[in-house]
Amino acid sequence: MQCEWRRSYDRLVPMLIKEHFGNPGGLTRQFPYMKATFPWKDEDFILTAEALANPNNTYHGLERLAEEYHRAGSWQLAGECWLIAAGWRRSMMDANNERHVEALQFALRHVEYNRALDEWKKKKLSRNAMPYPELFGLSDD
Repeated sequence: MQCEWRRSYDRLVPMLIKEHFGNPGGLTRQFPYMKATFPWKDEDFILTAEALANPNNTYHGLERLAEEYHRAGSWQLAGECWLIAAGWRRSMMDANNERHVEALQFALRHVEYNRALDEWKKKKLSRNAMPYPELFGLSDD
């Protein structure tokens, strides 16, 4: 499933940052360093000043927070965190780097999946109508 960045996200992301973190500075202070639990951390990882200042910490931290909200069934909050992370990634990434584009797509698929789950919950639909991750190009892991 291919998800596209919507023009409406350009206005929505700053509003969500303000609502949840006050401002971009509040957001970056929330995730100031890479923690040992990051799955993409190398065994040879050394915490340096460059690593501490790395803006990737922000969207990686947001993605972890979104996963926590998702597991707790707070799908609206999860989707909002995924969208903020996607916006942050989009503003930082090299559009010619395939891995960056794939990571943005991954975040946007999570946005759509969590929105669908939130709608399902709000409408109190049957279990048969529940959206599954495979429908959004995600695994169920």
